[in-house]
Amino acid sequence: MGYELWGEDELKSLAENSMLLNLVKTLGIDAEKWTDSAIAILPETLRVTGSRSDVTWTKQELRKMGGIPIPWMPGEQAWQMPFSRGKPPDDYTKRMMTILHDSGRITRQEAASMLPVEILAISDETVVLDMCAAPGSKTTQVAEKLLPNGFVIANEPVPSRANMLISNRARLALHNVLINQQDGRHIGRIPEPGYDAIIADVPCSGSATTRKNVKVWEKWQPLDGRSLFTLQVTIAERGARALRPGGKFVYSTCSIDPVENEAVVAELLRRCPWMELVEITEDSLPGLKLHDGLSTWDIIDDAGRVVTISDHIPRLSGLKLAHLSPLQRQSVDAHADRLEEEFIASQLPLSKRLYHMDNDTGGFFVALLRHKPTATPEGKARVYIPKRKLGKNTGWQPRTLTVKTGGKHAIFPAKADEIEQVTEQYQLTTEGLHWWRRGRRLNITPSTVFERIYHPMCPNKEGNLWQNNTFHPLKIIHAGMPCFVNNKGAWRTRQEAIPAIERLLGDVVLEISQATTTSLLNDEAILKQDLLPDSMSDYSGPLIFSTVIEGHIALVSAWSGTWISLMIGTTERDILRVKLGLPFEHEREVD
Repeated sequence: MGYELWGEDELKSLAENSMLLNLVKTLGIDAEKWTDSAIAILPETLRVTGSRSDVTWTKQELRKMGGIPIPWMPGEQAWQMPFSRGKPPDDYTKRMMTILHDSGRITRQEAASMLPVEILAISDETVVLDMCAAPGSKTTQVAEKLLPNGFVIANEPVPSRANMLISNRARLALHNVLINQQDGRHIGRIPEPGYDAIIADVPCSGSATTRKNVKVWEKWQPLDGRSLFTLQVTIAERGARALRPGGKFVYSTCSIDPVENEAVVAELLRRCPWMELVEITEDSLPGLKLHDGLSTWDIIDDAGRVVTISDHIPRLSGLKLAHLSPLQRQSVDAHADRLEEEFIASQLPLSKRLYHMDNDTGGFFVALLRHKPTATPEGKARVYIPKRKLGKNTGWQPRTLTVKTGGKHAIFPAKADEIEQVTEQYQLTTEGLHWWRRGRRLNITPSTVFERIYHPMCPNKEGNLWQNNTFHPLKIIHAGMPCFVNNKGAWRTRQEAIPAIERLLGDVVLEISQATTTSLLNDEAILKQDLLPDSMSDYSGPLIFSTVIEGHIALVSAWSGTWISLMIGTTERDILRVKLGLPFEHEREVD
């Protein structure tokens, strides 16, 4: 953002005179090396969608464009391209990157932002919460790791940003994403025992994003981090209270300011003693250079000067006791628990810092925490445990609370006859799935969504129970992948949903040759009687064709009227054209 307007010398001068560099100098970082790397534009990095059937072809195309796998991301799931973000060297590469992304085969994502999900190390988790999810790169990253049975609840309070989540869910054809619209500080409960894992990539000052946003050099001020601290802590604490015993929690920012990082983690440990930091080992991220989190740090004033901390907290805009390092806090706060503060200080290095110059990435901070099972023998998240225990023989019994449901955008389980109609029409294998209706569309999710979230009763803070068969108190606005749309009584497949259902389809798929596919792509007129079997001579409606290209089966939506026509957009057309050795749609000659 804005880098094309600056020369290298101008950028260096801007960096050297920035308030941000004053912060860097207090952190023990080599300022010259950091500055040189922090003004360099980021390389283009991306994740490959591993659930796609043509993932091998996608990787081949990336290699042709000079891409190389990022070594610390396993399974060639992440790649670095030989050009800067948004600066492909030629028109072909530009178009290929566009269609690979728009078709959901890759996701453009900064390498550093892949860390939280990798550190989370998904294994047997079923329900994962992404507390601050938009635009959705981490949500989709974790959703892929949870397939086929797990799912992620992606939370975003701002409607415009929630739309980005919806778009990315659809682009990647992920049926295990639920989109929730609530303030992360007050996110709704789920039924006991709580979330299996949580990611809190919280709003931050962006002080480590200089390689993609030149405005940070001009705008960052020490007050930024202090102003965001309370929001960051409140979000993290809400997550810690909603996490089941044994569950994992990742806190992260794209900031280098300790007030937004180590200070937040320290305050979280004070408020939530059932949480503990977990070491992030180099074995889990081979080849990635990380720095230990800080146990001590300085506070700088609005002029960039280090503030002296003695026996009182200085008068500085927005400064709180909790912003100080644990050892500094002891000298100021007469009520501080010395042993607790020393223990927290000893644990903070378990969190990790990522600097620009070490791995050719942006900067980042990440901490991995766990809900200690021994701290909560009740076996459920702290949010369910009343602060006051009832005495014996009170006679109290929880009440069932009802919630009003409805509205044109409400999500309901699909009717049995609708499911039967669709499954028979497409001969679908539906084991492990649950079907939902939203407007004219039928959605699919893993059955665990119904079993863990929708069907059980959910306790409120008084111990009463919300009725079952509702998402309340969550505010789910989208559930799963919309795969079929009702068109005048007929259920038609949506092309963007094909990757989600291709493994479910029965013998309804009609095989066609590469030559026929080429003809259809070139808009050549093909009568249905020339292509369909005799048994379908009178058929009009949706079709799914398959053809073998580049060693895998490509599925294509089509429509049968008098003529056969493809029901796919330009992006998917161009994917097929590349595979078949044809020019892009806009390059082809039309008679």
